[in-house]
Amino acid sequence: MCAATGAEAEIIKKDDMLRGITTTRAQCVAQSQAVWIGVDGQDFCVRYYVSTAGGEGSRPVVFLTGDYFGSVNTNTWQWVDPAKNKNLHVTFEPMEKDIDTGDLMKTADAFSKMARTTAIYLARIGIDGTSGNHVSRKTALELHLMNAALNAIKQRHGFEGFHLAGQSGGSRLVGGLVGLRHDIACAVSGSGPLAASYRTNFTDPGRSYFDVLQAVPSIAQNRSLRLMLVTDPRDQTVVLDQQSGFVEKMRQAGRPIPQFLVEATDEHHHGVRAYTQLVVAGCVLGKSDTEIATAVGTLVKRNTEYNERKRREAALTVATRSVPPQAPDTKPRREASIPSK
Repeated sequence: MCAATGAEAEIIKKDDMLRGITTTRAQCVAQSQAVWIGVDGQDFCVRYYVSTAGGEGSRPVVFLTGDYFGSVNTNTWQWVDPAKNKNLHVTFEPMEKDIDTGDLMKTADAFSKMARTTAIYLARIGIDGTSGNHVSRKTALELHLMNAALNAIKQRHGFEGFHLAGQSGGSRLVGGLVGLRHDIACAVSGSGPLAASYRTNFTDPGRSYFDVLQAVPSIAQNRSLRLMLVTDPRDQTVVLDQQSGFVEKMRQAGRPIPQFLVEATDEHHHGVRAYTQLVVAGCVLGKSDTEIATAVGTLVKRNTEYNERKRREAALTVATRSVPPQAPDTKPRREASIPSK
């Protein structure tokens, strides 16, 4: 269960991920941190990146990142080019370049150090080294794949179970996984569209979006699970109702869960990974909801001050640009002289 070193890092091409990644079983087996999975009549190689930078434990924190590459046209199941659709909200992790797996390890390192236990960056379908096509993200196929991958990783390393943390589309997977599994202790959804509805085609699991709300009754009955949400109320990508709607459904099912309202620093108020990392670490370390809220409040204050400073600097820049340049004074001037007596 050794972590990848800098020498083992590799570059995963953006163009390859856009087309869909194909991996043979032999290539998969050659990877030290990969599992060969068969689900829904298809075979996949799922990559994962393990860190013990902050400590080791039998129940790792597993992080699932957000969606890449913009929106998918669900009529053609092709990528929608954001450059050709100016009104499209940014619904994905910004990615304008290839992926360095060393950066994925750094994310795992950060979760490990914060939670003081083993952490895993689990690569989603079609990205970050996992085979398949990322147009099938958030579908039943991806949910089944991630669930099977956790089973294989658990068996390989002898883990007792997992803690889960997600960002955006990865958080929707967290919601789906806690509805399927009973070996999850802490689960944190950051900016997760848990109450969003999607078009489905149930004849093809790769084109059928799973509904987290349908799993609410089973999630509510799982008393060994501690589930929390992290939400920026001004999120422009996954709006407040798509997050708070799940909290309300859980309350109606007799299982109130905490929702930490935060301040993100990106333009769309969507990136809450730092908060998610903080909350899941607090849960893993046995902190109370009140203690976690206090820590979150400290980060909110810092980010609020940072955002306010950015707004002031932006306003000053606009004001400076709006002042027209002064034309040079070309009028002749009289030389100053000493008045005569």
